[in-house]
Amino acid sequence: MRTTLGLWLMLSAFLSVSAQTKTQRAEVQWGPEYSAKKDGGFGYVFDHNEDAVYMKLQLKKEAFIQKMGMDLRSQYKKVLPMKIGKDQHGLERLEVLGDRIAVFTSFFNKKTKTNELYVRLFNEADMSPVGSIRKVADIGDASRKWQGSFTVSISPDKEKILVRLDQPYEKDEPERFKLQVYSSELDPVWEQSITLPYPDKEFLVQGNLVDNDGSVIVIGTKYAEKAEARELKKEERPAYTYMLLTYDGSGDAETKAIEAGDKFLQDLTITIPDQGDILCGGFYGKKGASSQSGAFYMRLDRKTKAVVHESFKEFSKEFITQYMTEKEEEKATKKADKKGEEIELIQYDLDELIVREDGGVVMVGEQYRFYTTTVCTSSPNGGQSCRTVYHYVYNDIVVVNVDPDGNIEWATKIPKRQHTTNDGGYFSSYAMTIKGDKMYFIFNDSGKNLFLKEGDRIAPFKITGKEALITLATVEGDGTVHREALLAPEKGETITRPKACVQTPDDKLFMFATRRDDYRFGLVNFE
Repeated sequence: MRTTLGLWLMLSAFLSVSAQTKTQRAEVQWGPEYSAKKDGGFGYVFDHNEDAVYMKLQLKKEAFIQKMGMDLRSQYKKVLPMKIGKDQHGLERLEVLGDRIAVFTSFFNKKTKTNELYVRLFNEADMSPVGSIRKVADIGDASRKWQGSFTVSISPDKEKILVRLDQPYEKDEPERFKLQVYSSELDPVWEQSITLPYPDKEFLVQGNLVDNDGSVIVIGTKYAEKAEARELKKEERPAYTYMLLTYDGSGDAETKAIEAGDKFLQDLTITIPDQGDILCGGFYGKKGASSQSGAFYMRLDRKTKAVVHESFKEFSKEFITQYMTEKEEEKATKKADKKGEEIELIQYDLDELIVREDGGVVMVGEQYRFYTTTVCTSSPNGGQSCRTVYHYVYNDIVVVNVDPDGNIEWATKIPKRQHTTNDGGYFSSYAMTIKGDKMYFIFNDSGKNLFLKEGDRIAPFKITGKEALITLATVEGDGTVHREALLAPEKGETITRPKACVQTPDDKLFMFATRRDDYRFGLVNFE
């Protein structure tokens, strides 16, 4: 009879295996055991506070909302009806707004050919309905081929709600969308229909944010026209500029370019804190848009969006080649020399920009790559069948520390290798918690990497491998990294979903752990 997840997790607290060390820097408090088949599969955490965590579950065709207290026991699990009358709705967003849970859903109306967005309110305490369903927005001239789309965003203080309507537009024409801002009580504040002042080929919208005052920042990349782009390329200057377009419902956007001379700014990430300047960071390169030679950090005036402080840190060759094998470093160096360039990091994305209690900032990035391959097989009768394989690659983590004055102090790297196929990268990437001057990273890894040294080959994580385990990497205030096993299992069969974990207000990590069809939630308490 197979060992249950509950027994296994208890054993993991005191059993150790060869070449694995269980950390003393963290302890895990486990909740009760669940079965995906009986209790529903865990979807994601959509909100949390100091008292509870709110999550979506799925059991067969039904969606559920579960509220879980910090004792890791369910306070309720309620069905979330997605069929309203005869209409089957699709879920757009879930959000806790004070003492209510707002459920945004969409529905394509065949009769009127409109894509419609609705909101329902429920009591946060028990999921009892509050009022009736309400239509918030609709997109006309929609079709099954192109219905348009909705994006719902919330301000840092949760007092403003932004609904963005992406509307159909002709190829090569400027992109069109509509912004609708509401109060937390869902009263309209302002709305504006927008046609961007650039052709579609010259401007790519990256995202949008809504501030506490109800103003909306649209983040985009403006590409130079062909002739101008050729000249900029000759001069080894960027042929694109990051732009911030700010709307408040009163008319044209206030436009601000984010530039840094001849540096190729990449993967711009913006955070609006509860108060103070807007925070902005990312990586930069010297020759193009896919390689990184350093990190940058900026503070923008909240009203004017002007840069009031900036800091840059170039990565050394030692940092870039850290944890490469001798053969990998030699190959990368030869490739750069052949192009007459310096060696750089490749395909890193900045994921998070987090404000610490002391006013400093932590920027966290990860090497990410997605690609497809085609696999064809031949049958005995001469026929052939082909299928597409989707590859998800999540490798090293880069941590950049910014001091309270806004200057980059140091950067460090956490090595890992995660390559999975046809799973959306479900068990890849990392979760993190900041406590004091320490940063704690949790991810699925191979036990072979616990005693990793620079120059060693990094073993890849394998979901079904015997060496699979959950690793804890602790980053000290000076950038020093310690690598240990979070648990000490007899068999490496329990893994986590890092992207589903969240940091709680008391600096613990709410995590999800699974083994076969069983799963549990845990709270990781750090030293």
